[in-house]
Amino acid sequence: MQRSYCCRKLISVSLNIRRNELKHLWKMLLLIPLAICLSTDAHAQGKFGVGLVFGEPTGFAWKYRINEINALDGAVGVSQRDRYRFHVDYLWQTHPFNEPRLMLHYGTGLAVGGGTSYYYYTDHGYFLHSEEVGFGVRGDVGLDYQIKKTPLELFFEVAPMVIMAPAMGSGVDLGFGGRFFL
Repeated sequence: MQRSYCCRKLISVSLNIRRNELKHLWKMLLLIPLAICLSTDAHAQGKFGVGLVFGEPTGFAWKYRINEINALDGAVGVSQRDRYRFHVDYLWQTHPFNEPRLMLHYGTGLAVGGGTSYYYYTDHGYFLHSEEVGFGVRGDVGLDYQIKKTPLELFFEVAPMVIMAPAMGSGVDLGFGGRFFL
């Protein structure tokens, strides 16, 4: 009896230590990029950026700058009702504003998604239940802002979409977030 109490106590202490270690790890993972960004000798932005996007979908965002005018970007995340999403867009980037760090981007791409859904009725009508994988074509328009003397870029985008499968439809993706360029 005494032995099992000691084992439980040891496991409990071990789990608490691991929780504290994870809290410190998360703090360090957030503070290191912040310190790099706030340092005065932060380097210019690189070609490949990774970060987070919030909206539709919410998840991880990335961007690869092919040159000054063209880029590929995408996201992997989750959509409403626990559906996973992945999209890739080919972008053209311009500087139509007086601010050199503010860019307009526009382009087209593909979206793929899946997960469990179902028909249900609300005041706005019926919605589809499906476990099939779907795909669609996106048109993407947005703004990118490069923060001065940092490897950070903030972005906002609107992407109308024509859904091709499992059934024809349409939708609009809205997203905002940030990327850390390497």
